[in-house]
Amino acid sequence: MTLLNTFGSSSSGRCSAKTVAFLAQFLFASATYTTQPSVQTYNLPTRPPYPTDERNSQSTQCMAVAYFVSGIVFAGLITSFYQKRGSPTSNKAICTRTKNPKRTKHPNFLQVETLDYRRPDHSDKIEYWETYQNNFLETFKPTEPPQDDIFQINVLLVDSGIDIAHKAFAFREQAGLIQPWRDYTTNSMELDGVSNPKSSLVDEFGHGTCGADIIGSIAESAVIYSARVSKGGSEVDPRIVAKAINDAVNNAQDIEFQFIIMPLGFPEDSEGLGELEEAINSASQMGITLIAPAGNEGNCRNPSPPACYSPVICALSCDGNGTPSGFSPSIYLNTKDKMEFLVPGEGIECAWIQPGQCHRQQRNLLDTEVLQLDPEEKSGFTYVSGTSFACSVLGGISMVTLERLYEIAVRVYKNSDYAKQQVDRARRHRLQDILGQMERPERGAYLLVPTQVTDEILEKYI
Repeated sequence: MTLLNTFGSSSSGRCSAKTVAFLAQFLFASATYTTQPSVQTYNLPTRPPYPTDERNSQSTQCMAVAYFVSGIVFAGLITSFYQKRGSPTSNKAICTRTKNPKRTKHPNFLQVETLDYRRPDHSDKIEYWETYQNNFLETFKPTEPPQDDIFQINVLLVDSGIDIAHKAFAFREQAGLIQPWRDYTTNSMELDGVSNPKSSLVDEFGHGTCGADIIGSIAESAVIYSARVSKGGSEVDPRIVAKAINDAVNNAQDIEFQFIIMPLGFPEDSEGLGELEEAINSASQMGITLIAPAGNEGNCRNPSPPACYSPVICALSCDGNGTPSGFSPSIYLNTKDKMEFLVPGEGIECAWIQPGQCHRQQRNLLDTEVLQLDPEEKSGFTYVSGTSFACSVLGGISMVTLERLYEIAVRVYKNSDYAKQQVDRARRHRLQDILGQMERPERGAYLLVPTQVTDEILEKYI
């Protein structure tokens, strides 16, 4: 009975089948063993044997005891099993999992993962980004941004629009550094229709506003044009993105774009990818630099379209310390014709528009004090993660690299027009080589560290 009480009071509440079988066999074997004569008995030939009927009687009694004990053990276990089956559910959590769990995420990588700055694990990522920004970006910027009208970087941001009413863009709007381009969301399937430029400076989702703020904070003199291809984070048609790229190519006489930033991606079986690839090839042949994110599916997938296309520079994500993000694919090509670059995409501070989020902040633009926003205000800041934002960071680094090249070229050649030509030639043919000079091995990946490229190195490319 003591043995049965021990079973009943065990922490698991029920013994496993293997344990039960082992104990039963052990008890049975022990009882049976007692019925056999010992080794010493065989070594005593002079001892008279027991009578046959007495020996059989003792054996029968021991066998009965063994079976009785085994029966008690099995009965107790069966009773415990059915009591557990019929008892109410305990307070322990029951783990359940589905075969194909659904992930709540916006399609086409138009997703925003916001980080709560109060969480220790998030605050570390935020601190890493701020350290990277202060040590490797701010110190890499030119001494003075280009002041003349000869050199100007025009970038087309293909995203969910830009909320021009956000306080982060007050100075840039006044300086003409935020411009409308096209809004393709009004009649998105009418590809030949004329879009409304002004409504491209509206953002109902926040993804494009984040990207524009990231680019502008790094490349301060770049002019950002907004091509709105998504409304409220809705699914994007690859043909709409192709239309935006073709419009940029066909209107080169009005605005000459040096960069097209596409912080989005598509499944490989999406309709319209053929048109998108043709548009990208056409833009690349015109000398436009295109950048896109690898995607947020981790190592389960390779970079998705359009980042996987040869003319497109692919952005992978890491934290500010160079540790690759868990959601970011690994570098898998890095050939002469196709390059991927690892840049921070975690804990990035940027403009935020969606109201009612408790961790959203308003940073006072006059000092470093951080103020909480009213739940209904829309001009806040938050921290985000994703390869889409790494794409904007990579775009900003590429643009500020051109600003540095132009500063050096003007100093060397003493001629602004010729300096501009040399910088544009370097962008068309040598930008990936320059970015490759910035790579530094960090924990198995190659983090882009702009400050590794000195003026002496940059001067070789102009």
